[in-house]
Amino acid sequence: MLGVRRFIYALVLIAISPLGICDDMRPASLTISHGKDTTYDVIFKVPAKEGARLKLDVYFDNDTAEQGVPLGYFTNQAYVSKWQITRDTLQGLNVSIDGLTQNSADVLLRIIDNQGKILTRVLNADTQSFQVEDSYQQTNTFVLYTILGIEHILIGLDHLLFVACLIYISRTGRKLLLTITGFTIAHSLTLILATTNTINLPIAPVEAVIALSIVLLALEIYKNRTNSITLTYPVAVSTSFGLLHGFGFASVLSDIGLPADETWFALLSFNVGVEIGQLLFVAALFVVFFLCKFLFKSLTLDKLRFAVSYACGSVAMYWLVQRLAAF
Repeated sequence: MLGVRRFIYALVLIAISPLGICDDMRPASLTISHGKDTTYDVIFKVPAKEGARLKLDVYFDNDTAEQGVPLGYFTNQAYVSKWQITRDTLQGLNVSIDGLTQNSADVLLRIIDNQGKILTRVLNADTQSFQVEDSYQQTNTFVLYTILGIEHILIGLDHLLFVACLIYISRTGRKLLLTITGFTIAHSLTLILATTNTINLPIAPVEAVIALSIVLLALEIYKNRTNSITLTYPVAVSTSFGLLHGFGFASVLSDIGLPADETWFALLSFNVGVEIGQLLFVAALFVVFFLCKFLFKSLTLDKLRFAVSYACGSVAMYWLVQRLAAF
């Protein structure tokens, strides 16, 4: 029986192993802002790791002339390119990104005209180009950044695994409510502090500790010591580690960028999106569990203990080693 159980756990680990590789899907950002007369400043920021940047390239239409050679440099796990373009008017400007399909990446495109009006779009594998129409309306900041927040938490696999472990150790509805609330308050606080540059931490060690937090929770689930601090006071665990997860959210928001005239509104919108995405994930886990329980009458949380601990712990350990090696 034990051999069969281990075989099943091995199959689970094989099935989820790609999760470790596809984590850390950071967005890129492309900002085109009006300079002088017919000149526009271009800033393209793409994720980078170990001295190599994500292979994404920007192309403009034939009516747009690029000026000089782009100035590029690495900074804070990103590669930034700056150059200028010239064209008579923004109307008709066509921007396309090459490499989105291969990298499954998102690019936040922000276009600022000579009156300060901001047009924002998200380019991805489904929408790889955008053309400015003759008449356009300024982007709704709340909708855009809320969607970005939802999208980030749902592809932020390390944050989702941490939340999954929190759900497992909470056990009761009251503990779960307090635990998730503590996590939300904690990461919202550090998200604000980091985004406003009140507190700055290097992101590489933070991401390593985030992976370590999942490993530690998986270990506690495996041991199942009901009198341990982790299982007795899950809200303390969610709050303390939630502070670190907030810095992780802030690093992504830094890559995306915030509109100068609506910084606080965009920050609030992004955080709302993160919470919506988090609640959607929690709800989805409960639906899956109750469906499995309906199909397998004998299924209990205790029977899921080894699968949860092995799966979450193994993937998080992969991330931990990977992130430590990137120091």
